[in-house]
Amino acid sequence: MQGLLEWLPISSQGQTVLFVYNLGAVPVESLIALTVWLHLGTMFSVLVRYPRDILNIISARDRNLLKLLLIATIGTGIVGVPIYLVRKIALATILGSRLNLVVGLLLLATAAFLYASRKRTQEAGVDNPERIPTDKEALVTGLTQGLSILPGLSRSGITVSSLLMQKVGKETALKFSFLMSVPAVLGIFALELITGDLAIATVGLTDLLLMDVIAFCVGLASMEALLRLSRRVSFWKLCVFIAVVAIAFGIPAFL
Repeated sequence: MQGLLEWLPISSQGQTVLFVYNLGAVPVESLIALTVWLHLGTMFSVLVRYPRDILNIISARDRNLLKLLLIATIGTGIVGVPIYLVRKIALATILGSRLNLVVGLLLLATAAFLYASRKRTQEAGVDNPERIPTDKEALVTGLTQGLSILPGLSRSGITVSSLLMQKVGKETALKFSFLMSVPAVLGIFALELITGDLAIATVGLTDLLLMDVIAFCVGLASMEALLRLSRRVSFWKLCVFIAVVAIAFGIPAFL
C-alpha cells in the first residue's frame, strides 16, 4: 500500500493508518513509527529514480535546486514539527472509530485542494511547463508539505497542487514533489530517533526491513506509472470516494 499510494495524491499515510488500525495489527501508539519505517522504503525509490539529481544536490553542483530544497525543507519544519509533536499525543487519544472519521475528513480536505488546483490550472494555464519553482514558491510549497504530517492529508497531493496553483508545470511539479519527500522523511526519521519511538514491539526488525524492500520496489514502479498517467487522471475523485468510506466507518463513534 505504501509503495503504490505514496505518489498518488490520496494520502498513503492515511490509507496505511486506516488499514493497520482497523486490522488491529499494531497498537495505536505505534502507528506513527510504522509509517515512518514505510516511508523509508519509498524514499529510497526516489534516490534510485533520480540519481543524477541527488548527486548534483549532494555535491552542490546544482546549487539552485539545492537552495530550493533547503528553503522548502525549512518551511516544512516550521509547520510540520509542531504538528508532529502534537499529533503523537493526539493520535493515542483518538480511540475507536473516531480515527476513521478524522482521516476521512482530512481526505476530503485533500480532495478539495486537488480540485481547486485543477480548476485554477485549467483557467489560467501554464506558460512554461519546464519552469522550476521560485524561492517564494518553494517556501510556500514547503509550508504546505508540513501540513501533510496529519494522516489523511496527502503530502504529494497538496505539494503538487500547491505548485500547480503557482503555475509550475505538472511534470516539474511531480519531480520537485518527489525530491522534497527525501529531506522530509529523513527529518521525521531523525525526530523518531531523538524521541526514541522507532521501536515497534509487535513488529520484528526483519519484517520492518521486508516492508521497506516491498515499499521500495512498488514505489519505484508506481512512480514511473504516475509520471506517464499524470495528464489523464483526476485523483481528487478517488480521494472523495475513499474519504466517504472512511467517514462512514467513523460515524458509529458518535452514535
